[in-house]
Amino acid sequence: MWQSRIKSIVLPDRFRTLIGNPAAKRLRSIVALSAGLVVLNVLVYAFAVVPAAARLAASRQQYVDLKREHSEAVLFQKQKQVFAGLMAGIPTQKDVPLLIKELAQTARRLNLSMDVINSDIPTQGAGGLTMLTFIFPAAGSYPDVKRFIYEIETSSRLVGIQDLKLSSEKGRVKLQMKLVTYIRGE
Repeated sequence: MWQSRIKSIVLPDRFRTLIGNPAAKRLRSIVALSAGLVVLNVLVYAFAVVPAAARLAASRQQYVDLKREHSEAVLFQKQKQVFAGLMAGIPTQKDVPLLIKELAQTARRLNLSMDVINSDIPTQGAGGLTMLTFIFPAAGSYPDVKRFIYEIETSSRLVGIQDLKLSSEKGRVKLQMKLVTYIRGE
């Protein structure tokens, strides 16, 4: 029992000695400084880094949105120029006979014989364009007919094949194509 009393008396003295020691004071100030730096670090992170990260994420999203809008605007301007060029290349009503004449000359050049070319009544469309279809009958050898179809498909003119009928008679291939084109109002 007396040993426990001695320990209780000695321990506080040792503790006082330890606390009063200059090395212990330095250790306490280092611990206090470290704790202060940790608290300061937490405060800086909470009040500066987290809001800055949120602003950065918002700014990046805004940048992506603006870039998308700008790219769509640039693409629209390019498409507008292409469309204007396309509209300029669409024939008018008075250019249709020249188009048919070109097709007839191409058929003759490829040794095809032709019948009468019939056209339908133009169908009024949107945007000032009118769809015009016409039947183009021709006959000739299979390679010539095939080449004629290729010529129409790769033509610089805005002409499409809407319907195609082939038949054979006496070694010749008969072709009846329904071609479609658009004409613009004047």
